[in-house]
Amino acid sequence: MGAARIQGPRPSGAIATLAVVLVSHKPFGAALTELVREVEDVYATERGLKIATFAEVLDGVSPSTLRAAVAGDSAPSPALIEECARFLRVRPAYFREYRTALRHAA
Repeated sequence: MGAARIQGPRPSGAIATLAVVLVSHKPFGAALTELVREVEDVYATERGLKIATFAEVLDGVSPSTLRAAVAGDSAPSPALIEECARFLRVRPAYFREYRTALRHAA
């Protein structure tokens, strides 16, 4: 199951817009790679994410930290998720690990 769209209530009025929030139910590495391919495909190949190249454009993220999170060897930190989301212009809650962390923090 890839990205799911959660639709909010439809506003009323002459010009109604639909609020759509995009979320992924995939593990961080798969979700990030898929999103990068859609948004900034210069950072991905058919084999996967170009870890070192993508880490260069993220503030405060080392290639080794990113590689471990993408491979599933370590959980991505909220700060890592927030930085990836900032660069890719999505909300951090796009990633299921971030939503899980928010639930556990509450």
